[in-house]
Amino acid sequence: MGTLNRTVAIVKSRSGAQIRLMERQWKHIITARPQLEDFQDEILKTIEDPDEVYAPPPRVRPQLHALKKFRLLRNVGLNENLVVVYREISPREGFIITAFPISDIRRRRIHRLWRRL
Repeated sequence: MGTLNRTVAIVKSRSGAQIRLMERQWKHIITARPQLEDFQDEILKTIEDPDEVYAPPPRVRPQLHALKKFRLLRNVGLNENLVVVYREISPREGFIITAFPISDIRRRRIHRLWRRL
């Protein structure tokens, strides 16, 4: 098995599913947003203890958005809201897709049609 298929971490979501962060997705996150490289713990905490979780409207891919506010993101010039996109493939397991910081305005605009869980 290649290193990109290696599990970096496993955390439990609000619903109780074991959510995996795979090496491939971690590389994707830090390649797209290098400033997040030192924030892996915050990404995992966003899944474990989110401030909010949103489910998409019908006809949108079945993925969830967990959001958590981290003021320390501002120290590196990022918005303080962290979104972690993940999918629960069963009630017991899932995986992280990506993560990104987002402003309050953009968060409200993106999630206005989503259902808050």
